[in-house]
Amino acid sequence: MGTLERGLLLLELFDADNSEMSLNQLREQAGLPKATIQRLMKTLEARKWVAYDSVTRKYRLGASVLRISYLAASHSELVRVTHPFLVRLAEETRETASLCVWTDLGPLMLDTVLTPRHFKPATNIGMILGLGTADGQVLVACGPEEAWDGYLTNPIPRHTELTVTNPDQIRERWLTVRDERVAFDRGEWNLEIPAVAVPIFDRQGQLRGSMAIAPPLERATEEAMRGHAKALKTAAAEISKRLA
Repeated sequence: MGTLERGLLLLELFDADNSEMSLNQLREQAGLPKATIQRLMKTLEARKWVAYDSVTRKYRLGASVLRISYLAASHSELVRVTHPFLVRLAEETRETASLCVWTDLGPLMLDTVLTPRHFKPATNIGMILGLGTADGQVLVACGPEEAWDGYLTNPIPRHTELTVTNPDQIRERWLTVRDERVAFDRGEWNLEIPAVAVPIFDRQGQLRGSMAIAPPLERATEEAMRGHAKALKTAAAEISKRLA
């Protein structure tokens, strides 16, 4: 049995009845030497396929598994309900429209409909975005406020000269985004691709994701971006009615 096969075997041991497992439990079920399991789990942890809880001394599936799960679940309710609206937004605005959800790694692009125009931004399904993106701002600001401190514990990476990295300024912006339910990225992630995003809630008021429009810089006038924000909010309201 090769290294890859042994690693996959360990991942397959996790299920609904065994969501967390200790090293001894993994050894008993896998039938592999403890040293081998330790080495494999360290590698899986480094790549975020598993996460280790130092308090319980148990492993659980990590963010990379969640990321792949989202990609595999292209038929999920959120994508199924949202996709027709992304198509409509792309047709009406003639810009790229996308759907994101929050993961432990940050905003993950779950679906996208490209602009019919020649310029097409590099927005790939499965892409992980940053906190300074319009989607990142919306997903954090409209999520639980008690999590904000954790996001600001480590220095914010500076992607462009416009990236806001001051924690106080970021927190103030999140408050504004939460109140207005719209966020603008005017070049903090990519100078050539501004974006505007809004949150998507279900009928119970739970945050389910974010939806964005990303035009190229030359078409991202203030008037155009405000118009895109209005179109996104209208679509998000319709989507919310359809999400259980």
